[in-house]
Parts: sequence; C-alpha cells; structure tokens
Amino acid sequence: DIMDDWLRRDRFVFVGWSGLLLFPCAYFALGGWFTGTTFVTSWYTHGLASSYLEGCNFLTAAVSTPANSLAHSLLLLWGPEAQGDFTRWCQLGGLWAFVALHGAFALIGFM
Repeated sequence: DIMDDWLRRDRFVFVGWSGLLLFPCAYFALGGWFTGTTFVTSWYTHGLASSYLEGCNFLTAAVSTPANSLAHSLLLLWGPEAQGDFTRWCQLGGLWAFVALHGAFALIGFM
C-alpha cells in the first residue's frame, strides 16, 4: 500500500506501475544500442563494418543482427552459444536480441 501510494503520487514525472517496467528497460535498450553502435563489429556475422570505431557515421552504424545460421534466436549471455563470454556474445549478435527485447518491454511499459 505504501509502494502504491508512492507510485501514484502527483508529481512532475509520473512513475506509476508501468514506469517500473518502462524506465529500466528503456535505459538498458539505449545503453545496449550505444554500446553496439560504438564498439561492436558485425565483421564476424555479416562481413560488414557497423560501429563508430570502424568509421561508420550516425546513419550507417547499427547493432548487428545474429548470423543467418542463428536466425533471430534469443541469444542469452549465459546461454550455450556465448557461455558467459561478453565479447563472444557481442560478436554473435547477442546485443541485437538484448536491444530488441528490452525495447519491446519498454514499449509495453509505455503503453
């Protein structure tokens, strides 16, 4: 009841119960997108340069999808493909699934 009163209180930025889903998921989705476009290459999955470090600009940088052999599967960092290795997970395209999933949950929280 105390948590509900705090969440529903009148303030400039209304949080609400949906905000508990929206704000963290949107934060993680944006963080994953900035990480992916700044540092992560898609050379191993698609043979393309896709990050700012490789010379891409704002219009050409992208968070790379997983390789065609993996389809658009849910690549978990702790899953059998990456086995907890963050670098391998990024090279396989795990950030794409991360950004897409957290972005979708942020949109659900926004609705």
